[in-house]
Amino acid sequence: MTQQVKRIDPYWHSHPMIPTGVAVGAILILIGYLKVKLVVSVVGAVIAALAIVFAARPVLSAVLGTMGLAGGVLSFLIMPSMGTADMSLSLRLVATLMFAVFYMVLADALVMIVAVFYNFYSAALGMRGVTVELEAEEDGSAADSSAG
Repeated sequence: MTQQVKRIDPYWHSHPMIPTGVAVGAILILIGYLKVKLVVSVVGAVIAALAIVFAARPVLSAVLGTMGLAGGVLSFLIMPSMGTADMSLSLRLVATLMFAVFYMVLADALVMIVAVFYNFYSAALGMRGVTVELEAEEDGSAADSSAG
């Protein structure tokens, strides 16, 4: 049985304040950068990151956070570069955790943007979406599992 994926829905919450939070965070980051105020940029980054994580489904953030943690462990602990090899273990652990969080937020944003484009192209423009082939379960195995 072949099914077509018409819409991708990675969104957990779709409140209108979520894109507003991302926009406000981005504006604060830009203002902090132009005025050379690190605190304003950090506050903007935190606002934008919280809005992005709040918008994405938790399982999506968990998977991408795990991938970021694996990349951070590989980059900072197992095979550190020349620039990070002389860092203390505690600094490398902090760098690993920061890498995992940054990766999770950026990848969450990327997946949600890809979903917007996919949904637009498949629904609004009528382009054919991804197809998934599903196999029907046999009746004998379903009866065996329900009897036990």
